[in-house]
Amino acid sequence: MIRPPYAKKKRALGSWLRETALAARYRRHRVEAFFDYDWARIGIGRADIVRRLMVGRCAYLEIGCAENLLFDTIEAELKVGVDPAQGGTHRMTSDAFFAANTLAFDVVFIDGLHHYAQVRRDVENALAVLNPGGWIALHDMFPRDWIEEHVPQIATSRWTGDPWKVAFELAVSPGVDFRLVRADHGVGIVRRLGGEARLADRRAELAGQRFAWFRDQVGELPVIDWPAAEAWVGEQSPRP
Repeated sequence: MIRPPYAKKKRALGSWLRETALAARYRRHRVEAFFDYDWARIGIGRADIVRRLMVGRCAYLEIGCAENLLFDTIEAELKVGVDPAQGGTHRMTSDAFFAANTLAFDVVFIDGLHHYAQVRRDVENALAVLNPGGWIALHDMFPRDWIEEHVPQIATSRWTGDPWKVAFELAVSPGVDFRLVRADHGVGIVRRLGGEARLADRRAELAGQRFAWFRDQVGELPVIDWPAAEAWVGEQSPRP
């Protein structure tokens, strides 16, 4: 039997070999440039952001709960978590949940499958069940390099995928206000305004884009640091 420390090293070696092989396979997508953000040093996490959004609000929905690292920290009168594998309160896909759901929510956190098409559906469905003045937060919206962003997934421990594409739609969507917070792999924050809230459709432009496009066009997005985001949220929400 392999002792635990050696088993851990063996798994790490296996992950490295897999990532190296996939990086070679998709080397045509390689981009040398990258963003040098140290998320740990920035020190603001998704839990800090979501708890701030929940101030004065009582109905919470989380899509993609995994080990409940965020879900268990949220206090709410109504708390629903959806994940097909583990965690939360509902063992199903987000598509199946929204198809059967009759509830409305004040805050929705989206951290499910990191594919543009799925995140896009989750945002559209979340807008449909969000109370006016409510919030949506999305995780993994700011990839730092081409491997973090790549779909299919290359890296096992640092994958954002391409939810960033939804940010470019939210930035021009009617009935919402959007910011992308430079923290914890990128946290998008959406506030539903009064009237109709509808996700803009830029699929024809965005579907085939990769990290190089994101890096060149990120200046189009309202990217802000957490102090500015917290001030913005505070202007819209009840004070603690």
